Amino acid sequence: YSMLIYGKPKVGKTTFAVKNRDKTLLLATEIGYKGIPGVIADPINSWGEFLQVLNQLKADKAKDISAEKNGEKYETHFDTIVIDVVDILFDLCEKYVCSIKNVDEINQVPYGGGTKLVRKEFDEKLRSIVQMGYGLILISHITFVGTEDDKKYATCSLSKTPLNIVTRLVDIYGYAETEVAEDGTKYWLHVRATPEYDAGTRLTYLPATLPLDFDKISKEVAIAVDKENAADGL
Repeated sequence: YSMLIYGKPKVGKTTFAVKNRDKTLLLATEIGYKGIPGVIADPINSWGEFLQVLNQLKADKAKDISAEKNGEKYETHFDTIVIDVVDILFDLCEKYVCSIKNVDEINQVPYGGGTKLVRKEFDEKLRSIVQMGYGLILISHITFVGTEDDKKYATCSLSKTPLNIVTRLVDIYGYAETEVAEDGTKYWLHVRATPEYDAGTRLTYLPATLPLDFDKISKEVAIAVDKENAADGL
């Protein structure tokens, strides 16, 4: 399954995403993983580097498929891809299209053609990860909509274009936050929108609030899928 998670810094988003260390590849557009032991990370500083990784993942998956057809055993190096942060990845995509069109700003491409190219490139390449059969976790920052007089609404810091692409792609769009309680700090992931924050999921039976724990959320997703199948008579 695919996820987009946003929240304040140090809430544990990256730690959550790379829980299964040996089988998770972290594509890091910013360095925020050095305090996580055992993480397998590949720094991404350009869209070209991201494309190279996609080609490697495709080749690895092709070996797996070929081995299965021949009755052989081959296990892909990774089963989950984490992108931290996805906001910068979109910026790198835009710079890539600008370089191809030989312009400094994307709006310099006539008739909105640059924006369309960026949208298409970003959408296709993210979808390719899911279509290859990898799990995908996208991490973003938090921003607030509103004024000092109005109650502020928490949402993902992605701009409108990439946010529309990503939220259409993912199964879970979650807001991660902490709660300070008498028995210690608790970490939560909210997956249904409220008047206070933006969120959503296509899994009907997934609880609205979950512990920010990879194993526990995996179990809840499995339960939600079983309930969905039962409701559909499968």
